[in-house]
Amino acid sequence: MKRFKLAVVLAGVFAAIAVTGASGASFKVDNGPCPEPPGGGALLRCPTGHVGAPYSLQLQGEEGCDTYWFEIPNGALPAGLSMSRSGLVTGVPTGAGTARFWVWIHDLTAAEGGPSWCAYDDQSEREFSIPIDPGLAIVNDSVKPATVGQSYSETLAAKQVESLNPPAGPDVQATWSVQSGALPPGLTLSPEGALAGAPTVEGSYQFVVRAQNGGQSATATYTLVVRQPVVVKSQFGSLKPPRAEVRIRLLTAATATGGTGTYAWSISSGALPVGVALDATNGTISGSPQKAGRFGFDVSAADGEGRDATVSAVLTVAPTLTIKTLHLTAAKLGRAYQAKLVTAGGVQPVSWTLRGRLPFGVRFAKRVGALVGTPRRMGTFRVTVEARDALGAKSQKTLVLLVKS
Repeated sequence: MKRFKLAVVLAGVFAAIAVTGASGASFKVDNGPCPEPPGGGALLRCPTGHVGAPYSLQLQGEEGCDTYWFEIPNGALPAGLSMSRSGLVTGVPTGAGTARFWVWIHDLTAAEGGPSWCAYDDQSEREFSIPIDPGLAIVNDSVKPATVGQSYSETLAAKQVESLNPPAGPDVQATWSVQSGALPPGLTLSPEGALAGAPTVEGSYQFVVRAQNGGQSATATYTLVVRQPVVVKSQFGSLKPPRAEVRIRLLTAATATGGTGTYAWSISSGALPVGVALDATNGTISGSPQKAGRFGFDVSAADGEGRDATVSAVLTVAPTLTIKTLHLTAAKLGRAYQAKLVTAGGVQPVSWTLRGRLPFGVRFAKRVGALVGTPRRMGTFRVTVEARDALGAKSQKTLVLLVKS
């Protein structure tokens, strides 16, 4: 029975200890993150932040129950920052200026998960300020792609950012350097921010640049892609013979290599014949020319990253194939005879066929389109000849060969 009474007495002692506690929670000022200004004062000044730069600050307390939670009852943090219940201020400031706000520090009681001996919340409050100065930002979101063996130039720029929504502020000079990674071989970054040279090796290169302006700095990560140059080839050359004919269907294509992705095609100068067009999606040149002549034009192809190339071309359109021979000279019986048929227009070579009956002793030379031989029979002989050119165009003519005595 005595033992039970003693247990009750001891329990009462511990309860008394929990109730009385130590002095109330307060902010850590000496050696804390936000000291009092020189000469003292109620306002606590926290470290300066910069627009666009990540900010982190942990408020600290002392005395009380040694475990605390924080809240802001009055005023507001700088735009872009927030404070957790544990007093951690984080975020990215979005505007310059000085924010003033009040913070309550509370003891975290046993009922709230604090020490078992902490029964009461003895809070206190102080006014804080966080100054936000203009920050340094790199203006370039990305760098343009490059081409092997071709001159490259990109200028990096920095801005003193006074606000982020939208980003605003004057341009400033900075000293530039490559903090990590590697530039493509053949390119260099000057201290003034000029990325220049002529890349020598194809590939994808990632690097981090650093801009320094006084005590402020900013970094940016870039990926610079280097590819082979675009090369365009055409089926039409200035010295090539005609490969097109009036009213004969034409179908050919310019080709491209290098670069990346699909190509966008265009006629950058000159013009195609009426009736012929370029397909901008695949470089196909097709149609039926309506007029003979020599047509000069430039074909250009551009890849998905802005590389382009141009080739000059000449398309010579021949007139329509026509048999010009209107009649055959008369032949004499027993004498050597030759009559060569003549064409105009068309695309060489021309092949020949003949229908009908020739006099005995005379034959038709298909390769050259000529009647040759020595006629052995008199009479009138009607034949139909047909010329066919390299593009399949045809022309027919009915002729009469008279053999006299």
